Amino acid sequence: MSTLVNQIAKRLRAAGVRRMFGILGGGSSLDLIEAARLHDIEFTVTRTEAAATIMAAVTGEMTGVPGVALVGVGPGASSATNGLAYASLERSPMFLFIDGPASSAHQHFDQRALYAPITKAAAHLYGPDATTRFMDAWQQAVSAPRGPVMFEFTAAEAMVEIPELPVTDIQSAAPSARYGKSWQKTLSAAQKPIAIIGLEARHHADRIRDILKKYDVPAVMTYKALGVVSSESAQFIGPVTGAVGENPVFDGADSVIGIGFDPIEFIPGQWPTNLPTFTILSEADISNPRIPIGAAATGALPDLLDELDNQMTRSAWTAEEITMKRAQLREIYTPRGETFSCAAAIKAISEATPHPATIACDAGAHMFSTLGLWPAMEPFGVLKSNGLSTMGYALPAAIAHKLINPDNPTIAITGDGGMSMCLGELATAKELNLDITIFVMNDAALSLIDIKQQRQQRPATGVRYPTIDYSAIAAAFGWASAIAQTPTELINALQMTGPKLIDVRVDPAGYLQDMERLRG
Repeated sequence: MSTLVNQIAKRLRAAGVRRMFGILGGGSSLDLIEAARLHDIEFTVTRTEAAATIMAAVTGEMTGVPGVALVGVGPGASSATNGLAYASLERSPMFLFIDGPASSAHQHFDQRALYAPITKAAAHLYGPDATTRFMDAWQQAVSAPRGPVMFEFTAAEAMVEIPELPVTDIQSAAPSARYGKSWQKTLSAAQKPIAIIGLEARHHADRIRDILKKYDVPAVMTYKALGVVSSESAQFIGPVTGAVGENPVFDGADSVIGIGFDPIEFIPGQWPTNLPTFTILSEADISNPRIPIGAAATGALPDLLDELDNQMTRSAWTAEEITMKRAQLREIYTPRGETFSCAAAIKAISEATPHPATIACDAGAHMFSTLGLWPAMEPFGVLKSNGLSTMGYALPAAIAHKLINPDNPTIAITGDGGMSMCLGELATAKELNLDITIFVMNDAALSLIDIKQQRQQRPATGVRYPTIDYSAIAAAFGWASAIAQTPTELINALQMTGPKLIDVRVDPAGYLQDMERLRG
């Protein structure tokens, strides 16, 4: 016999969990954090529940071991939804433990009902079979498509002794390979295929690189897959989002092969009828009315890659054609004019940064040039909320990454809006002594929405605000900080040592043109 929380902590530790994130409540979370401590699982207190769940979700997608977040009943539970929605849409295995449910009307609502749409399971753990329900939900979290699960239990239920069950080994599970009728025929007939590399591919980079090189297949990558094929590779073309400005890259192609690609990684919009349909290799069944799927194979990605290798023939692309396509995409993001634009700042940052480095990029207008110009060389070289596209993501994601890879240069690139949503996590990173560099592209506006408003020829309403001195705020948290208004000032600021925030005062005038070149 052993308490529920002891059995949970023991299983987490055996699976490789080394850290929890969150904000404690006064109920079962106190029992769980103590059980975790006794099993050598650290606890990182964050400043918001949303940041805690983003950190846990990023941990899960990077390691394959579910990331863990812990919050209190009621307001803690309701504040944690953002990271769970991210994990749900972007296939990250993670666990959220919540106090409760509340035993009276105070702080009471149906927490499992709240999380049901954005989790693979939402369970109340109590009684003799609590551990069984816990392990069943765990299996769902790590089975394709991976995702989050939510658990709740009260302080009384946490400390009830229940039968001790063996600590079983749960492996990530994908269904047995299933091939559509025309799948192999489509692949073997392709003379000029282009691969779209998606989020599932990040744990299979070596095999994918070998196949693309063997058959000389050029590849574009979704934002989350950047780095699976190095930007220095002869097969690399650039990032792809489904935007109309990228369509010329597919000219001449007779097949599009989605490797680990989920259509949720594309922006809304129909795939042009004059371009090839998709052949999809995916761990989970894919359906999306925006993407015309001509043939599909589903199963464990290593097995599908073996079959891809069996069916492919060397492409007819020339090196010159691939180089031209790379230049076409690069031209979309190249800095224009003499002003200190976001693109000019990213170019300067990239040239001054030792590579390979990892960037965590927030949603916003700055992401166009950031992800279009950044030289990602390894899987998870770019961290980005793509399916959910949430703001306030970059700093929590950078914290999670740095805890996993402490020796890898780690950079958070955010806008002023995204930075304002997670300011408290400056304290979290400082307390953890994490050497992270933050660039705040500060233009005193919600620029992505601002330019959409401009395109609709509407007056600026609700998108602009006074300039905030993020350098001063960072200094108050103990960070080295500076304001940069020119490339020279930016390069000089990078000479600061340790955790640093650079408040980059960029000219937003080019954002509208950036978007028009990309999205039409």
